Amino acid sequence: MKIFLKNRDLVIGGYLILMTLMFGACVEPFDIETELFDSALVIEGTITDKMETQQIKLSRTFRLESDQSEPENSAKVIVVGDDGSEYAFTSISDGIYESNYQFSAQQGINYSLNVTTQDGRSYATKPAMLNGTSIINDISAIRTFQPIGGIDSEGIAILVDSENTSSNNRYYRYTYVETYEIRSYFDVIYKLIITDSGFKVVPKDKPDHICYTTKSSKDIILANTNILSDNNVKKLPVRFIDRNNRTLAYRYSILVRQLSLSREAYEFYETLKELSGSESLFSQNQPGFLNGNVYSVDNPHEKVIGYFSVSPVDTKRFFFSFLDFFDISERPAVEFDCEVTRPDYPAFRDRLTEFIQSGAKQFVGRAPREHTAEGDGPYRVASSRCIDCTFYGTTEVPEFWIE
Repeated sequence: MKIFLKNRDLVIGGYLILMTLMFGACVEPFDIETELFDSALVIEGTITDKMETQQIKLSRTFRLESDQSEPENSAKVIVVGDDGSEYAFTSISDGIYESNYQFSAQQGINYSLNVTTQDGRSYATKPAMLNGTSIINDISAIRTFQPIGGIDSEGIAILVDSENTSSNNRYYRYTYVETYEIRSYFDVIYKLIITDSGFKVVPKDKPDHICYTTKSSKDIILANTNILSDNNVKKLPVRFIDRNNRTLAYRYSILVRQLSLSREAYEFYETLKELSGSESLFSQNQPGFLNGNVYSVDNPHEKVIGYFSVSPVDTKRFFFSFLDFFDISERPAVEFDCEVTRPDYPAFRDRLTEFIQSGAKQFVGRAPREHTAEGDGPYRVASSRCIDCTFYGTTEVPEFWIE
């Protein structure tokens, strides 16, 4: 694995010195800016032996002071096999390209990725082929402690077991997609609408008390069985969730994806992980120049970042509920203010109209005639985020969901 450090690259050496100065001395904070910057193409792609829609990501490195990468759009993307097979990809969103139809990588065939950007530049990857097999035996969860920021935090650790008989399988990468249930603080089946004569309480068009949120992993999760007596992955932690995180509050599901890697691919991701840790100044797509298996066809001196893999894959889904591990009294509290108010007379009409039109607050219920600590108005209202769960997810139940 090689890392090139040159003045016009994103220079790791200089930034590491900066980091030492920043964290090792008491100085006033300052903004870091990159004076010399070369935008390099970043190629991220793995095709698998699973019959599925395959995906390639294209982006550009970004300045250190920026907080997001720039997608590379309008490119021509093709995966080519040395058996004469070709698979074209089409852009589905910024920097994301998916195969025009589902296909799976086959044993014994070398695959290469060819990319032509909208400015006519051509890029390619070194040939890669499937390496062994990939099988997840089990996924489990335990209540445990994990140090976070120097403090032991209690939560749920999700563990993976994998048993492999092939001596070719020694290196693995894991990704996951988690889906969890969200419930609004108030379960309200009515809403308040504005009419010519004032306000009217009517039934909601559809429930908005229970929603589902789905998120993908961003961390680089690796396993290496070279130092083990057998070729098995045992109780590998792929996710830890603090008990106070509302991700755990009700029901949770995780889909773990295990990819079998070549040694070269593993070394690439291992180096990338070391350079893009949570305490680093670098993003995962911008660790200086990290030499992978991608290159420019037109200019051998042009820097291109990334890795193209062909990997056996296995996936497994796991469910659990908060009450499987904790008492109901330990359920995480909401992270925002759900105070109920009654907009007072005589200005309640204007204030209530403003709340409803802006979407800031919603109807909780009718109020009694007498004054209460909530106010004097006829309607009880609270922040919409405490009533409508679609601020955080969708009410559509996922097809795979099991209660």
